[in-house]
Amino acid sequence: MTAIVLNTYSYIKTGFVAAIASWMLGHLTSINRAIMTSRAMSANEQIARALLHEYPDHTYPSLLAELNRKTLQDIYNA
Repeated sequence: MTAIVLNTYSYIKTGFVAAIASWMLGHLTSINRAIMTSRAMSANEQIARALLHEYPDHTYPSLLAELNRKTLQDIYNA
């Protein structure tokens, strides 16, 4: 009887801990992606100003939008 109780307790504890750990890992991954995205988009604003003279067919907003699109694609589709 003691073995059954201990095995059941161990299973519940392991399942609960694993579920909490998985939940926390998912949230931390989401926060990490959000931080990476915000920092990259902030850098894209400065990069777009510096590269604007190399792309005469682009305006600043269009070049910034292109850089941000590529950033989002790299972060969320990788």
